[in-house]
Amino acid sequence: RINAVLHQAYPSMSEDQVIKTYASIETCFAFRLAARTGAGQYSAKTWGDPAWQGKCKMVAKGDKGMIILEHETGGYFAKSPVDIDTVLEGVVDSSRYFVLRVVNDEGKKAFIGIGFGDRSHAFDLKSGIQRFQNILKAEKDAQEHKNDPVEQKDYSLGKGKIHVNLSKNQLKTKGKKDKSKKKKKKKKTEEDVPEDWVQF
Repeated sequence: RINAVLHQAYPSMSEDQVIKTYASIETCFAFRLAARTGAGQYSAKTWGDPAWQGKCKMVAKGDKGMIILEHETGGYFAKSPVDIDTVLEGVVDSSRYFVLRVVNDEGKKAFIGIGFGDRSHAFDLKSGIQRFQNILKAEKDAQEHKNDPVEQKDYSLGKGKIHVNLSKNQLKTKGKKDKSKKKKKKKKTEEDVPEDWVQF
């Protein structure tokens, strides 16, 4: 069913693309909108009783997203396209209710209210939309910068010889310390250690 709904909304969509589900909420309510408040915002408490109850899903196929309100017995009640710029409009008195722009099969648009019984379900829908949009933004950014020149960094040591400065005094001092260490170690061991033995 979801595949049919997506292809009806986006006729040019490829059949080979996989449908991904970004959110699935078992219980969702739809409302007829009342007029906005004096502040120009919607208030969920003015919507009255729900006009519909069913499932809410946020799905996508490729770069085409859709919020689908499904009947519990099958089929769908309403659908709302989701793209990179989609924003769910909230209400002034609750974090569980939103205003959704829906589109019918003829392309006509309308606005309805939707709500959830649990705040976590509202968060699931919002985060699902955001995850889908993040993917779209990353793909858009990669496409825009695919022809940008890549900076080449030179990590070589450069031409010429590498000089290490060690004075004769440093070499003599190091040699004396090594010999004194060998003598001390020779006293502690019972075996006869050759003078040219190197200890690490």
